[in-house]
Amino acid sequence: MIDPAVERWRKDGRYLPRFMRDFHDQKDLFKAIHRLVAVEKHEYAKEVNWIAGHCYVIDIFLWFMARHGYTLQRAPQKLPFEDVIERTREANAAAAAEMGAVLRGTLAETQEELSRQPQ
Repeated sequence: MIDPAVERWRKDGRYLPRFMRDFHDQKDLFKAIHRLVAVEKHEYAKEVNWIAGHCYVIDIFLWFMARHGYTLQRAPQKLPFEDVIERTREANAAAAAEMGAVLRGTLAETQEELSRQPQ
């Protein structure tokens, strides 16, 4: 039986780093991971989409590990690590720019078709 204090700690999301406690931030992170890691080239992970990865890692793996006292934490080594929050922002901005280009292209095509139709 899980201790109620441990259960509250998990439900509050305190087993996760602060930047991962919000569901929308988690979504952004997993979309960015999927985009930046080129998952489709990985033999075992290529069949996993960002949604399934998100659900498994957050809702299953980390939840289970937290029940046993394990958490994610930043490495204490003084190395020039990349900023995960900034990388996530960059990846999501690139995805938004691509989607905007697609929508603008579609909009331009639709406007062109409409202009050719008799009034």
